[in-house]
Amino acid sequence: MKRALSCGAWSAWVVIALLPTAGLASPQSLGEVARRERERRELEGKKSKKVYTNDDFPSIAAAMEAPSSRVLAADSKEPSAKVDEAELEKQWRRRFAGARGRLHKAELDAWQTRIKTVFVGGGGISGLTSGAAVPVQIQVREFVETDELRLARKALDDLEEELRHAGLPPGWGR
Repeated sequence: MKRALSCGAWSAWVVIALLPTAGLASPQSLGEVARRERERRELEGKKSKKVYTNDDFPSIAAAMEAPSSRVLAADSKEPSAKVDEAELEKQWRRRFAGARGRLHKAELDAWQTRIKTVFVGGGGISGLTSGAAVPVQIQVREFVETDELRLARKALDDLEEELRHAGLPPGWGR
């Protein structure tokens, strides 16, 4: 009593069997691809990433100098050592800023206004004879090397030398 499946029944079973896979074969829309990519990036963004800073790498100056208590304290990874080094850097930067401020003020003060007399030749101007020179006073600004300027330059040079002798990073003087 076997009955042969008719052609219509056979094709109905094929359609029912292939129906779940129909969505897999269809092309994705651009909006759908963009949405999936955005979701993927949001998930990646939530994962923590390691950010490296200068504190993660030893400085070249510290590596080349002999071990000192300052370097050993910084290597101990104690929070107080990091705070002390940061405070030390701030102090040096303040000292350099003050020295540069004094130098800048001394440079500004070194410009002085003076009155000079220059002689301008007549050359036949309004009845003057050709050999007569006319004195003219003009106001000029001149740069005069003052003691204050020399002392400010020397103070900045001494501070740079002190930083170098202390074995600290030269960037602290900038």
